[in-house]
Amino acid sequence: MNQELSPLESIQEIKSYMQKSTRFLSLSGWSGIWVGSCGIISGLFAMYLINDSDINPLNYHYYGVGYQTESFYSLKEVLRFKLLLVEIITFVVALAGGFFFSVKKARKDGVIFLNHVFRRMAINFSIPLVTGGFICLAFMRYNMLIFIAPTTLVFYGISLLMIARDTLDEVKKLAIFEILLGILSFYFLRYNMIIWIFGFGVLHIVYGIIMRNKYDRK
Repeated sequence: MNQELSPLESIQEIKSYMQKSTRFLSLSGWSGIWVGSCGIISGLFAMYLINDSDINPLNYHYYGVGYQTESFYSLKEVLRFKLLLVEIITFVVALAGGFFFSVKKARKDGVIFLNHVFRRMAINFSIPLVTGGFICLAFMRYNMLIFIAPTTLVFYGISLLMIARDTLDEVKKLAIFEILLGILSFYFLRYNMIIWIFGFGVLHIVYGIIMRNKYDRK
């Protein structure tokens, strides 16, 4: 600790040191903007695939155990494969970009990125996220594609909530918004992709801009 600091500055330095050692503060604003941009592109592309497939996702006769023709079954299989591919690519690209910008910020701040707080956050974040992923796969298995968007919003929000205590305060607010949008999406299935794009896309970009102005430019 610097001996020339005033008592108030010393307290602030101690507080800053304790925050850095107990909380993960390397989430970059650019990470949020990157993830949000990926969400918007992915959501719009998924909407295009659904509209182009001649399958009406709001028609519940297509999602139960009712009779389905062979040609319609093939269409569903193709659509299911394409949507799964889009989800996997989006997840990998968004995650890679998020890591890149956060590692860059950590180096700029002179802190260790892969510390014990990050490892704890990774575990807490993954548990609800993987759980939601398996539930979405079950929806795909039974051709209930329309429930995937709301489910991903809810479980992603729960994942953020699980790590909110270990990182920036704004993450908790983002988590609550994501969960509320997911619940709203279950009740307004006709607009679930629009709500999904708003949740994963627009909200992340807004969050990223706020983080960049509040923390990154210091």
